[in-house]
Amino acid sequence: MLRTGIVVLALATMGWAQNAAPADKHAVASGATKSTKPTPKLLSAARPSITEDSAAESELLTLANQSRQNAGLPPLRINRDLMDAARAHARLMIQQRQLSHQFDGEPNLLNRLHATGVPLNSVGENVAYNASAEKAFHAFMNSPPHRSNLLDPDFNAAAFVAIWSDGQLYVVQDFVRQVADITPVSTRK
Repeated sequence: MLRTGIVVLALATMGWAQNAAPADKHAVASGATKSTKPTPKLLSAARPSITEDSAAESELLTLANQSRQNAGLPPLRINRDLMDAARAHARLMIQQRQLSHQFDGEPNLLNRLHATGVPLNSVGENVAYNASAEKAFHAFMNSPPHRSNLLDPDFNAAAFVAIWSDGQLYVVQDFVRQVADITPVSTRK
């Protein structure tokens, strides 16, 4: 099952805003508050500087699992193979300077995550940019489709990627229902 988000625009002057352009199938969260991470400088106008932020990724996972625990749900576990796919997608968003669940020439989410080799039967994705991991997380939780992905009891594995570019933290959260890797009896040794 493929789940995608909708556009959520958080305006600094209005706090977290309402859903916008639901047919667009993109998730946006932006804000103008002080970040806990220094803003990297732009190296050139054509190519933004990018800095991966493992502390922000850990914070996003901690916040997600706290919310899941409060809802009586099991925690998500990070899958390193999914992280590679999410990181590649985040880099495309930075390169294109826009948020999207799929760019021209890029496989759709289900195919991207299936290509990792992780045995799965459902997927979902949240994408955003914001001034901090905490603000991105709160934007997701204030948007019903994104909250639904974070609190979906079917999902058990995830990839949370956070990359700084041009003063914004780009976030990709990929969710899957990872299933047991079943080997047919005829191929067992």
